[in-house]
Parts: sequence; C-alpha cells; structure tokens
Amino acid sequence: MVAGALGARRMTQVESGIGKVFKGEEFIAEVRYKIQIREYRRGAITAKKVLLEFDPAELITAQFGADPLTLHMSDGKKQKFFVTSSDGQIETTGGPQ
Repeated sequence: MVAGALGARRMTQVESGIGKVFKGEEFIAEVRYKIQIREYRRGAITAKKVLLEFDPAELITAQFGADPLTLHMSDGKKQKFFVTSSDGQIETTGGPQ
C-alpha cells in the first residue's frame, strides 16, 4: 500500500494469464490478459478501478458495441466488461468474481 496525495492510500494488484472471452454463451477468443485492480482508500471511503488489457487486442476491439463480454480467467474468476469504442477502449463492471 502506498500513501498518496492528501493522505489517500493506494494498493495495486496485478494478475495475468490466458483466458477465454465470451459474449453470453458464444465463445469469442482465447487471449492473454493483464488485469490491474487499483484500490484507493481515504479514511472510511474506498474506491476501486479495474484496468484490463488483452493480447491480441484486435480480437476484442472487433466486439465494439452494447453487448457485455466476459473474460474467463485462468484462476476461474470472471470479469465482465464492455468495448466502448472502435479503438478498443474497455470499461469494466465491478471487479473479478
């Protein structure tokens, strides 16, 4: 945990592996992934940000649209996300489950 500006504390967890991406029940691609979970705490307030990267990114960028995707990670957890732009911007929903 690292102390930041204004007394906020930050903790970062990084995981990577090979996973499978699905749109509902439809298999989309097998990819290498890197997920960073950044947690910020200031007093009793906690904020969490999840960053997700894929290789090859092109397989995921092609899924741009309103449908949610799910990454099935190598440790059995799942991470839901959306591709929010045609250049591959990703928005996660919550953290890994």
